[in-house]
Amino acid sequence: MEKSPLHKVIILFQQSFHTLSVEISNPGVERLALLVHNSMSGERRKFHAPAHVIHVCQHLSNPLQVLAGLFHDVVYFQVDGGFPLPTRILLDRYVEIQNNEVNILPEVPQETLFDLALGVFGFELGQKLSPIAGLNEFLSTLVAVKELEKYLPTSHLLTIMACLEATIPFRMSDESGKTHFEKLADRLKIANDKYDLNLNETEIDEIIKLAVEIANQDVLNFSDQDTGRFLDNTWLLLFESNNILSNLEGHTYSIVKYRQALMKTEGFIRFLNPLSIFHEYKGFPDAQTFAYLNQQAERNVKIAREYLGLKVLSATVLEALAMTTGGDAPMALLTGGIRTADNMIERAEDYLPALQEAIHTDYDEAVLNLLEYGRASETHLDMKNSPLSAFIYKSLGSRRCTELLAKAQDLFAEKIDYSDFLHEFDRPVLAMIAQACAHIALTRQTALKKYFITV
Repeated sequence: MEKSPLHKVIILFQQSFHTLSVEISNPGVERLALLVHNSMSGERRKFHAPAHVIHVCQHLSNPLQVLAGLFHDVVYFQVDGGFPLPTRILLDRYVEIQNNEVNILPEVPQETLFDLALGVFGFELGQKLSPIAGLNEFLSTLVAVKELEKYLPTSHLLTIMACLEATIPFRMSDESGKTHFEKLADRLKIANDKYDLNLNETEIDEIIKLAVEIANQDVLNFSDQDTGRFLDNTWLLLFESNNILSNLEGHTYSIVKYRQALMKTEGFIRFLNPLSIFHEYKGFPDAQTFAYLNQQAERNVKIAREYLGLKVLSATVLEALAMTTGGDAPMALLTGGIRTADNMIERAEDYLPALQEAIHTDYDEAVLNLLEYGRASETHLDMKNSPLSAFIYKSLGSRRCTELLAKAQDLFAEKIDYSDFLHEFDRPVLAMIAQACAHIALTRQTALKKYFITV
């Protein structure tokens, strides 16, 4: 029988301390495990939950990496809407929240570990912390080292700090070509001299390689050979990062909220440079492994861009139909509920004509397979396949869908309105979608009839 996430966290702590020959009582391990587990078990945590840190840590061999991995997502300010309760008192000593922004206090009593953390991250007193540039990683580091300082020497805590700093994702080299891991090594050398840690250059390089390994492990799903599994995680992040699970009635997310979340995720993937995902330092990982990671990341990002664009396009069609026939509504009103293997609920796509072959040949077969057959796993948050998106893709082809997605961008930039967007959409396809939705949206049937005309 499989152990629960909490007990897996306990075991990881026990194994790490044992390997380091650190004596810690069972109550001590339990307290640390509960802090990590409870901090990551908030209602909105869909991806950055205990299962994620367990997955990351199980693939790491160094106990200091594992300890860093256990703490690496303890704080996720923008998802949790603040600091987890177990960390709040500790963090209030170092930072303050103003207008939903986190700032390092302008004055903090002299404390070696805090000063060391500032140096490792390159931060300053009074600095505003950015959610995309180290806020959560820095605060998770403070929690980690303050909780572990009674058990580990400063040199070990420095390694944990470096590993946690390395999990700040998606950073490119600067204009001079210097990587952020080379910069991190420079900051470690300064800290080593300042605090007399007696680390030589080889030892600092080994710390950086440990940091590179945990950074790559944290985003390893980008290299998954199964793009469906990669998109599983993308979908969990979509729902985690966007509070879209309730509408005014508190039952289900609205079409507008769903489309907004999709656009946010699609925009991120569209501008993500695949070369910013994985990293190397002085030949680690080896050239072949590094090239493979980058190749797989480029492939997954390319497929995800088109897949998400099509999801945005189909959601925009539904939103425009809703907004021109009565206003925003729960997604289920127009499309039906979420169908699973155990719940074969009626859906709008049941009333779309079956297209055995794509009408247009300019499509990506991998993208179409994902739309038709779905991501790797089911979730109660959304269907794993996308029949409406697949129907639009097969009916119009990639080039036309790209043109219509640009019109969707114009719509939400307020350059055109909903009626303009629907007027731009290919009328025969729109008519079939409207008719299919009319079978489900009983209260919108009459209003939807104006879109039944095919010319």
